[in-house]
Amino acid sequence: MTDYLPLAQQIQILFDAVTHPDGRPFTIREVSDEIDVSLAAISQMRSGRIKNPQLNTLRELCRFFDVPLRYFEARTVEDCYAVLADARTDIQPQVSEITFRATQLSPAAQQDVLTLIKWVQAAEQHYQADDSLPPLPRLDAFHDN
Repeated sequence: MTDYLPLAQQIQILFDAVTHPDGRPFTIREVSDEIDVSLAAISQMRSGRIKNPQLNTLRELCRFFDVPLRYFEARTVEDCYAVLADARTDIQPQVSEITFRATQLSPAAQQDVLTLIKWVQAAEQHYQADDSLPPLPRLDAFHDN
C-alpha cells in the first residue's frame, strides 16, 4: 500500500501556499463560494475528519487552487511544494535561485531559511500597516541544541 501525505496536510499546504491576489490566505468560505464544495466539507477535509473525499471534490479544489490533480498523489510535503512550483508559470527567477540554493543546505539551515522568509512576510505586512517590525527570529542551525 502506498503511503500518501494525509489529505488534511495537503489541504493546509494549499491554503498556506496559494494566496489571494492581495497576499493574504484564502478563507474556507471564499473557496467554498467559488467551487461546488460546501464550506463544511472543506472544513472537515482541512481538519482531517474527511480523509477520502469524492474525486469531483478534489477536482474542484484543484480548479480553485490551480493545481493538477496529481497534487493529491504527494507522499511528502516537499512533493506538494514541487507540484505547486511546477504548476506556477509566473515564478520569478529569484524564487528559482532561492529554491536551488536551499537544496544545498542542511535540513536545519533550510528550516532557518523558511523562518527568515516567514519573518520577511510578516515584516512586509507590518510595513504596509505602518507598524514596527516584528522581532528578528532565532536561527537554530548555527546554535548548539
